[in-house]
Amino acid sequence: MKNLPNRRPCITENIGAGLAVTVSFHPSTGEAVEVFMSDRGKASDNEMTNALYNLGVTASKMMQGEWEQDNEREHRQSAATA
Repeated sequence: MKNLPNRRPCITENIGAGLAVTVSFHPSTGEAVEVFMSDRGKASDNEMTNALYNLGVTASKMMQGEWEQDNEREHRQSAATA
C-alpha cells in the first residue's frame, strides 16, 4: 500500500450520460493513485451507483498494488476452507 496524503491533486471529467470520472494523483510523484466514478448530480442509491463505486475501489487498489495482496489473501482463505 502506498502512503497517500489526505489531500491530493485531482481532475474530474464528465464522460456523458450524467457520469463523471475523477483521478487523483500523488503530489510528490504525479502518479495516478485513485479513480472514482460517479453519477453526476444524483444522490440516489442504485445498482449503477454501487457498480461505479466498486469499480473505482477495485481500480484504485490495483493502482496501489493492494489488489494482488487482497487476491492472495482470498485465495489462501478459500484453500483453507476447501
